[in-house]
Amino acid sequence: MVLEIDTVQARIEREREFHNKEFAHSERAKVSNVYLVTRRSGERYKQFLAQQAPGKQILEYGCGANSYAFWLAGLGVQVVGIDISDAVIQQSQQRAAQYPNSERVSFRQMNAEQLDFPDDSFDVICGRAILHHLDLRKAFGELARTLKPDGQAIFVEPLGHNPIINAYRNRTPELRTADEHPLLMSDLKLAETYFGKVEAQYFHLGGLAAAPLAGTAAFDPVLNLLDGLDSVLFSLLPYLRKHAWSVVLTFSAPRKADAISQFSAAV
Repeated sequence: MVLEIDTVQARIEREREFHNKEFAHSERAKVSNVYLVTRRSGERYKQFLAQQAPGKQILEYGCGANSYAFWLAGLGVQVVGIDISDAVIQQSQQRAAQYPNSERVSFRQMNAEQLDFPDDSFDVICGRAILHHLDLRKAFGELARTLKPDGQAIFVEPLGHNPIINAYRNRTPELRTADEHPLLMSDLKLAETYFGKVEAQYFHLGGLAAAPLAGTAAFDPVLNLLDGLDSVLFSLLPYLRKHAWSVVLTFSAPRKADAISQFSAAV
């Protein structure tokens, strides 16, 4: 048991140190052209929040340096952002102090696998590229616990099935932590243990080919065309979905502790 605790703590500390460094030195700027092709999944995420957020209590789960909390506060909601990185929390708190709606925004350093919030605290929980850094059983359990019974959660996450994307990941280990694990279809299935409704939308397959055109006049029309083709392919050929780069996940009908145990026993 002591060894297990030490192992978990070591993983959490590695994540904290990596992201402190990343936020300080902007490591991902080197691959910004690649990430520009993820526009459509980002738009879907923002659209969901714009529809669901007004009047709600929101948790931004792993807020990162580019927090959506300030945009959400502009919609008139109360939002708490958490992150394992003390550096990003400090930066976000400094920004919040200068923000006109600062009373609607707060930031706290926190372990996402052990949330310091009561049960049923939030109407909406949201996050981008956070779940694949976590122990999913712990993360899903905490999300289900703190989400209100009628609440919803949304996440944008990378998938881990595409061999070409995985080859790129293997060539750029400095851009990611040693413990992160792009999601597999089995992970999406696991989420059903914790939520009565799990929905997935898949993005970015052929669209990745537009990355070399970033910064040119051709980028937008080519990306739009390829994104449209991706949508058709994912609809007509469902087996291709797992090879997408990103998935937008929405969770609702959270199962509480007793229901999770009963569901797990039944399956």
